[in-house]
Amino acid sequence: MAYLIYNLVLTIGVIVLSPVIAWRMITRKSARAGVWQKLGAYPKKPCAGRTIWIHAVSVGETLAVERLIRELARRGRGSELVLSVTTATGHAVAMEKLSDVASILYFPYDFIFSAQRAVRAINPALFVAVETEIWPNVFRVVKESGGRVALVNGRISDRSYPRYLRLKSLFRPVLQYVDMFLMQGDVDAERVIEMGAEPEKVEKTGTLKYDNVVKGATRAERENMRKSLGIGLDEKVIFLGNIHEGEEAAIRGAMRAGEKGGRCRIVVAPRRIENIEWIENAARACGLKPVRKTTLRKNGVLPENAIPVIDTFGDLAMLYAIADVAFVGGSLIGHGGQNPLEPAAHAIAPLFGTFMSNFRDVSKELLNEGGAFEVAGEDDICELICDLLASGDKRLEAGRRALDVIERNRGVTIRVADRLLSALGEREE
Repeated sequence: MAYLIYNLVLTIGVIVLSPVIAWRMITRKSARAGVWQKLGAYPKKPCAGRTIWIHAVSVGETLAVERLIRELARRGRGSELVLSVTTATGHAVAMEKLSDVASILYFPYDFIFSAQRAVRAINPALFVAVETEIWPNVFRVVKESGGRVALVNGRISDRSYPRYLRLKSLFRPVLQYVDMFLMQGDVDAERVIEMGAEPEKVEKTGTLKYDNVVKGATRAERENMRKSLGIGLDEKVIFLGNIHEGEEAAIRGAMRAGEKGGRCRIVVAPRRIENIEWIENAARACGLKPVRKTTLRKNGVLPENAIPVIDTFGDLAMLYAIADVAFVGGSLIGHGGQNPLEPAAHAIAPLFGTFMSNFRDVSKELLNEGGAFEVAGEDDICELICDLLASGDKRLEAGRRALDVIERNRGVTIRVADRLLSALGEREE
């Protein structure tokens, strides 16, 4: 009955929203990307051997499983890896970074017909969903075809949890098709059990993102990145990363702090490049001149009131290395926050807002260990940035503590790979 209701609602929803869907496909190139594969029209044989199919919805999830994919490729003994994504940006990053997979595909829409076509083409021995990807028809078809289903790096956000509970009678049958739930934290494990998962299938493994942060940049790399953005080596950098629409307070607070902090430069990276015009308008409203990274002349010098705006994919994690102070976006609004480990990997203690449910355990540990700072709004941001810029010792000590948190938590990838390979009878010591 649960599947009947789900498929009925799914069909009605598509019919009702078809004008909106059609308009988006006409007006947005990204909405058209991979549409035939999303309908299940895959190559007849995207891979030849036994297949591990990993699904990561977008850029963040793709980067989170990068090291896991390499570990599975190294130890999988004949299994081929297929990665599916939902977004065009996720596909672009996967094509650039993941050469260890046999195929990089777009994930099918969760209709019965497209799920069946996808599973017939890929024929997975194991389907691995990343984080919060719960797809009833795909799960069911994989199991009925003889494959196994796992959820890795699993998390249940504060925002989605009440909705899942209201629909518990529908989700419980879906979760019965999952063979293992490898959850990020205790709260996530408790929540997925409350949603209907069998307790013996649930375990806490930690977050894969501890193992996927970039290594700290060398001094030469930092200097080259500064020069590429037109930033002087004597300027202090306030880096605003993954800024969402609605987080103007971060830009205003950073601008006020920069005015008090001597020779300072603000750098802004939007969460989505398609929202870059909003970032530019917000900067102009503060009296700043936004300059896109792709338009900067090599070794050029920025005007005094100019701020670089990052409009390239895949650079943010490394660019945090040039920061003296870094704020992580998505945390001043109800989004749930972006990855605070990216600046922490460069020994930079991140600032973030009070909405960090996407990184609940990570942000809590960073705060408890003195490796991060929580801010409530514009005034907090301004005051704390001023304090950190004025006190090099405080800044360095907090950064060291942030990096220590990462070092203590490494090793999740090995544990998750062990569990997945043991599910296939391939565990290798």
